[in-house]
Amino acid sequence: MIDLDSFQKGSVVHGLVILTSIAVLSAIVWYSRRLARRDKSSAVWYRRCLGLAVLVFQVLHTLYWIFWREGGFVWSEGLPVHICDIAGFLAAAALLFPLRRLVAIFYFWGVGLSTMAFILPVIEEGPGYLVFWTFWVSHFIIVGGALFFVLAEGFRPNRNDFITALVFSAVYGAAIMVVNHRLGSNYAYLGKESPPTELFGPWPARVPLLLLIGVVLQFMAWVPFLVLGRPRTHAAGSS
Repeated sequence: MIDLDSFQKGSVVHGLVILTSIAVLSAIVWYSRRLARRDKSSAVWYRRCLGLAVLVFQVLHTLYWIFWREGGFVWSEGLPVHICDIAGFLAAAALLFPLRRLVAIFYFWGVGLSTMAFILPVIEEGPGYLVFWTFWVSHFIIVGGALFFVLAEGFRPNRNDFITALVFSAVYGAAIMVVNHRLGSNYAYLGKESPPTELFGPWPARVPLLLLIGVVLQFMAWVPFLVLGRPRTHAAGSS
């Protein structure tokens, strides 16, 4: 029987979430490629519609955490500056305006830094709670959106894309550590009090290790293209 109140890693619900995400992404990619074969302009409008839908969701999701979440707004938790928050808005921006650098950052943050949310999700509430649905939809948008650019738009990351993503990540990491220091927060799991990352040692000694892990995860998102062949260097889209 499915537990509606709590979520467990490796449970039936966890498996259903993953299978549903794969099915939905497959359908979105299939339809986009079908449109592109018939009329590329239709595929562009389809991508833009996806971007608009993602933007609407991200705005509502952000407003929920700021104004409507149970317990009210908390500075140390409610700001939309977590990696998944930034990546969600990157998804909308990349779908609406697929500039090469924008798509590159989104891809490495989506596949590299956010895929772990599907493997080791940090959520305890089950399907009976709104936060369960917003968590999975938001992470589907991030990971699925990044894969959409590869599978439907033909994006292939190269060395410059990887460097661009690392520079953006470094700037973000420096900024978020300042925010955590001032607010006593744990955004990006780089804060002093961070149960999910305490296994990597005491703070601040674990911070360089966590940053290195972030670099490795993004590099792993590039590895398949290094293995399968020389990457293309054209932009993900010109519209």
